[in-house]
Amino acid sequence: MNTMGSVDEILPLADGSLAVVRAVRPDDGPRLQAFIRGLSARSRYLRFFAAIAALSAAQLERFLHVDSRLGMALVALSGAQEDARIIAEARCMVDDEARGAEFAIAVADEFQRKGLGTQLVRKLLAFAAAKGVRRLFGEVLVDNHAMIALVRRLGFRIRINISDPRTLVAAILPSD
Repeated sequence: MNTMGSVDEILPLADGSLAVVRAVRPDDGPRLQAFIRGLSARSRYLRFFAAIAALSAAQLERFLHVDSRLGMALVALSGAQEDARIIAEARCMVDDEARGAEFAIAVADEFQRKGLGTQLVRKLLAFAAAKGVRRLFGEVLVDNHAMIALVRRLGFRIRINISDPRTLVAAILPSD
């Protein structure tokens, strides 16, 4: 399900460029893998909390096939339609009782600090609110200063993750 409707959405970025945002599709596999491989080692580590070079076959399958009743996965693209490349991915998954939803996001290094991540997190917040989710949350590495600043600007509350001291938990009530 494309919760954004059947039409792709064009988002303006702070530098005047545009990104097209849409739901991830099963045929996005090669583009999504190229996106992950194209992230800097640091950006991949900040997103996956591990030094990975690419998604495993199982991870790629999970990234491409999201049950729309339980989650949303978005990609942002740049370039002409036939040559468009993924420049960001954002997703959230609702728990079994629809009380909470965990989110994650990654933005290509050259598109960071242009407002794309903020716009994508706002879309995840809208999705969570529409699903009746009571708490949207994500784990953030303590040295991911850009993500911590982004979620603070959006009103997330941040606390230390007692189960993993490398991370903080950023949480918000989607209706806030």
